[in-house]
Amino acid sequence: MRCIACNRGLSDYEATRRHSTTNEFIDMCNECYFEIEETIASIEREDLMHPDDEPELHTGPVSTEFNGS
Repeated sequence: MRCIACNRGLSDYEATRRHSTTNEFIDMCNECYFEIEETIASIEREDLMHPDDEPELHTGPVSTEFNGS
């Protein structure tokens, strides 16, 4: 399973996150979900959380440009 926003592979914890109203899977990694978590409430399986599942907080804008290398 991959993140629908950045195509990163999802952990078990990330892959089981569901929308709290529709119960549909959100399919976003923690870093991408962190950007929208105040807008979309979720149901999470905290028993699947691993220390690697903590989101990395970005200090500035993330570049989406391809640099060719």
